[in-house]
Amino acid sequence: MPGCAAAGWEASELTAAENGHPRTVAFTVALTGGIASGKSLLSDEFARQGVTVIDTDNIAHQIVEPGQAALREIESAFGPAIIDSGGKLKRRYLRDQIFSNPGARKKLESILHPRIRQAAARAIAKARSAYCILVIPLLAERGAYPGIDHVLVVDVEPETQIARLMARDGCSREQAQQALASQPSRKQRLSISDDVLDNSGTMEDAHRAAAQLHLKYTCLAKKSKP
Repeated sequence: MPGCAAAGWEASELTAAENGHPRTVAFTVALTGGIASGKSLLSDEFARQGVTVIDTDNIAHQIVEPGQAALREIESAFGPAIIDSGGKLKRRYLRDQIFSNPGARKKLESILHPRIRQAAARAIAKARSAYCILVIPLLAERGAYPGIDHVLVVDVEPETQIARLMARDGCSREQAQQALASQPSRKQRLSISDDVLDNSGTMEDAHRAAAQLHLKYTCLAKKSKP
């Protein structure tokens, strides 16, 4: 992967891009990938490089805390059984409700997704690193988040996902296969990618690839400045 010098950038320009010059809206790289593909490993590595990481899963958890409007809408849509005695969302119960029911899934998405997009946009506007990483596990269409500049897909073979999921969650092979089937397909993810990181190797391989991509995205962010 070419570095900044190969792309026509001097080292001093790279340092300036990493250290300063706030943008009104940061250059945004969407990080996506299937379940158990290694998104967290990669996002943690970008964060270690000083990059602002915005995780839509974390946002989704925050907006359904007790007292939030989204939680009230979910209760109205799915019934009071969706809330536990402490006023919190029964996440496993909700997951069971939407797992094999496309109608219920779409109903939930209509409640959550507009709020997630709004919260992500606010976080991107506050980012002060040269670029930011927006983690969107289920991204299947670029237009779902209009502010995306670049898409990075973390990719592994489905059999690797299944093996990792079974080891991580202690689930059966059938449950792991169902989890994969409930997400956008590998073909869908790859069709919207600008970069694909093969994460079937070691952690060291992933770290090296992330370091190369960090250099590339810092250059792209620098180039995108008005």
